[in-house]
Amino acid sequence: MSIRFKLSSLILILFIAAILNSVFFFRIEHLGQEKIAWIDHTHSVLYSTEKLLSAIKDAETGHRGYLLTEDIVYLKPYYDGLTFAKEELNRLTSLTSNKPLQQNVMMKISEQFQLMFKGLANSISLVQEGKRAEALKLVSLNESKAYMDSIRDYFSDFTKNELILLEKRKGDYREYRTQITTIIVIEVVLFIGLALITFQYLNKSLFSPLKLLVKNAEKVKKGEAIKTVDIVGQDEMGSLLSTFYDMGEKVYQREQKLAHEVKHDSLTGLKNRSTVLPEIEESISRTKVSKTKTAILFIDLDSFKQVNDTLGHEIGDLILKQTASKLASSVRSRDSVFRLGGDEFLVIVKDLESTENVITIIQKIRNATSEPLEVNGSFIDTSLSIGVSISPDDSICSTELIKYADIAMYASKKENTDYKLFRRDMLKRASDIPLSESLGHLKEQTSSQ
Repeated sequence: MSIRFKLSSLILILFIAAILNSVFFFRIEHLGQEKIAWIDHTHSVLYSTEKLLSAIKDAETGHRGYLLTEDIVYLKPYYDGLTFAKEELNRLTSLTSNKPLQQNVMMKISEQFQLMFKGLANSISLVQEGKRAEALKLVSLNESKAYMDSIRDYFSDFTKNELILLEKRKGDYREYRTQITTIIVIEVVLFIGLALITFQYLNKSLFSPLKLLVKNAEKVKKGEAIKTVDIVGQDEMGSLLSTFYDMGEKVYQREQKLAHEVKHDSLTGLKNRSTVLPEIEESISRTKVSKTKTAILFIDLDSFKQVNDTLGHEIGDLILKQTASKLASSVRSRDSVFRLGGDEFLVIVKDLESTENVITIIQKIRNATSEPLEVNGSFIDTSLSIGVSISPDDSICSTELIKYADIAMYASKKENTDYKLFRRDMLKRASDIPLSESLGHLKEQTSSQ
């Protein structure tokens, strides 16, 4: 299964979950608003009940004041109370239209209301006709009070029913809030779990491979080797990682090969001149601490040009390769052998306790190269001219040590000896000795650095 399909499926699941969650919360929010609306509705019924009773009381007070004083000022609160009472009665009837029991109570209240205000209106009419005594007699019958008491009794039952309903609706709302809280907690836990699963999947399938890819890309950039993972996913990222590791391995091997070729002679496999000076300087630095010596052997293959011109370059190359092999096998593992170019070689003999040690190594070199070389079934005699300079006896400067070893090598070649140790008096004749071309190259390289 591809990583694209997995990611697409995961995103689709998250998208659907988000939509369903939004719809769900919209529904429960709407349900909550409905429950609150019903609670508010019940409060409105109770409040309207209080206003209706208050309006009836105001109308009664205005009626009583007018009968006692015949002052028309009292008629205003009477008519205002009557108007408000009718409005609140209609409002209560409308608010309880979905409650048959309360509607039945409201019908009885309305009947009593009509009878009461009919009596009040009759008494007011009698006063206005100058029949105040009859009006007072009518009031003394207490019909109005009986109607009012009946209205209060009805409203007592009405209010009691509304209060019971209010408590029930409050209880429903509290239960609803508890259920919503529980659902939210469950959803939070589920979404946290889904988020953890999503993160683990993304981390395993995307983030960790990308982190590993970036880390190893830095290694490739620095020319370091990278390790191939044993197990990779069977998806696009796994394919990418496998391809990257293969490419990285090829790049590393190529860089290692190039690095080796830069620092080594392509013909003999020996180190080339590019690292001569740094290695000499490193060995000299070490001798300062260990109180040992470093010897530079400048070696030239005698009569090589004549052999090369006579027998050809292929034979010459074979001679150079065999000579290089014998030089490398004659020195110690910690010593370094270089081919400077042409038929010139240089050996750095490190950590010498005395000059006699270098002479021992020179003798090994002479013994190894004294026998004729077998080339394509023929035996060819070769000989070496070796010049030696020693640090710190002769100098602690790398270029001077090479120069002195070069001078000593020409002295060895001129005098036809196995080797020559550099002496200061050789400098007096140095102007008559052409320094080797390779030394010039080394000097140029040193100045360019």
